[in-house]
Amino acid sequence: MSREDIYNEIKATIGSTGSFMDKMDDAMLETVWEATKQTFLSEMSVGLKVNALIALGAAYALGCEY
Repeated sequence: MSREDIYNEIKATIGSTGSFMDKMDDAMLETVWEATKQTFLSEMSVGLKVNALIALGAAYALGCEY
């Protein structure tokens, strides 16, 4: 999948891309996006809002700069 295709899919799915994604090479971007979809957007997830809150809490606990 091309970088443009990945960005279009991300924008269609969640509305925008993070600026940190611009710094990833193409292979890493595709890998991260696929993992994100499987983790946060799968049918087994508890919903986007709850997943986003969990991710935010984890990022805060780990001292993430983003």
